[in-house]
Amino acid sequence: MKSLNNKFVKIADAVSFGMGTPTNIAFWVLAVAVWFFLGFTRRELFVDGSILPDWFTSDAWNFPLNTITTLAELYIGFLVAAAANRSERTLRKMIEHTKQTVDKVEEINAKQNKLLETLLKYQEKELKKEDEVLQAVKRRR
Repeated sequence: MKSLNNKFVKIADAVSFGMGTPTNIAFWVLAVAVWFFLGFTRRELFVDGSILPDWFTSDAWNFPLNTITTLAELYIGFLVAAAANRSERTLRKMIEHTKQTVDKVEEINAKQNKLLETLLKYQEKELKKEDEVLQAVKRRR
């Protein structure tokens, strides 16, 4: 089941990415333009039902309405897909930048910890020396 879900997500990602590309948008705008052009110049293709049924391609209100809604749906769908692609790319960049920043901070913290350990050891040695000097001074009194 998990494998099937992973395959579905991969296919959905690929389709989503493809929907938002300029090539896909240009293809569908051209396809609708050709369909619209044929509806006005070659009505016989549509009226006699040789391509699509009469109820779907009548030369009354249905054909222009279908054309307008198709254009609007395609345009909105492409805008949504393109926006989703942009958001995903931006999010991926932000995540990568954040990961790089966290890695650098961790590296700096590790170096600072080593430096602090070295300083603590040095201070301990210095305190021992000062303590020995104080002990020596106390003994002389």
